[in-house]
Amino acid sequence: MELADFWFFAIGAFWATYLVLEGFDFGVGMMLPLDGRNEDERGELLETIGPVWDANEVWLLVAGGLTFAAFPVWYGTWLEGAYLALVVLIVALLLRILSFEWRGRAGAKWRGFWSKVNTTASFLAPLIWGVALTALLAGLPVDGGARIDEDRYLGTVLDFFTPYTLLGGVSLVALCLFHGAVFLGIRAPEELRGRASARARQVAVPCALIVAAWFIATVAVASSTADRPAWLVGIPAAVGCVAIAYATFCALRGDDGRAFAATALTVVSWVAALFVALFPRIIVSSLGLDQSITIAEAGSSQYTLVVMTVGAAVLVPVIVLYQWWGFRTLMSRLGRAQPPLAPADRVASGSNNQ
Repeated sequence: MELADFWFFAIGAFWATYLVLEGFDFGVGMMLPLDGRNEDERGELLETIGPVWDANEVWLLVAGGLTFAAFPVWYGTWLEGAYLALVVLIVALLLRILSFEWRGRAGAKWRGFWSKVNTTASFLAPLIWGVALTALLAGLPVDGGARIDEDRYLGTVLDFFTPYTLLGGVSLVALCLFHGAVFLGIRAPEELRGRASARARQVAVPCALIVAAWFIATVAVASSTADRPAWLVGIPAAVGCVAIAYATFCALRGDDGRAFAATALTVVSWVAALFVALFPRIIVSSLGLDQSITIAEAGSSQYTLVVMTVGAAVLVPVIVLYQWWGFRTLMSRLGRAQPPLAPADRVASGSNNQ
């Protein structure tokens, strides 16, 4: 295997890590209006991810940064086509950060606003990521033979939207919703845990059907647009279908712990099926398969890839240890701490104590 091929699948692994960890954060955000009957309960639900959500976002920086360093042509062409959608995504992610920071410091009437912002951003992020990632396989109007000083992307942002890519976006939303629902079944405060587990049972079957439909469609699209053997793409797709079916079975039985592990495996299979379907191409061209951008064409120089490999061998274990430490030390507190009081509540509390 060439070093560029290794980095292609390594970046896939980083995307999978990001979506597994941030996926349940997105799911919790989407569950706020469903499981939280009032703002106090929504604050308790947000508290379950309060200590770790920002650490989970580190993996987006890792995946995005390494994509730029290893495959600048991929990064540049992809962003050139999806810049409007990515602007919306960046704004949504920034507002989501503000919702965590400002919700606990706002007055009572503003807490509901920031809860809605969190829910909206948590829905938009996986939707946009799902469309943007699956568009690489569905086919984009790119000229793989263009010179470095010429535009490779020849379409508009509307070319990202096809029935398959929309299914990809909806499937990732559904998967994150299910992933977050079973997470709340494990980590929600005791008085809300039963309700969260019941909600996980409600969303399990429809989410599983949507995700399974995407896996089946991916096998078909890979065969038709990327000329990939159906059996090869079918391996991770089959693993994903079995995993989401098992997650549904466990959720319906109330075993949210095993269901969470199974939804995490489903997310990994989602990314694996997509990257296996793309290989050895990095962006499939809708202008003709011979115009597709390949891994070899999009990769950085051998020297750059070697330096990246050495650097990643040192830094990635540090990031993993940091993430492990964060979960080990902070996860045990989830569900026990009360959500931070708004300023008005602190004043009222101080007056009562006096």
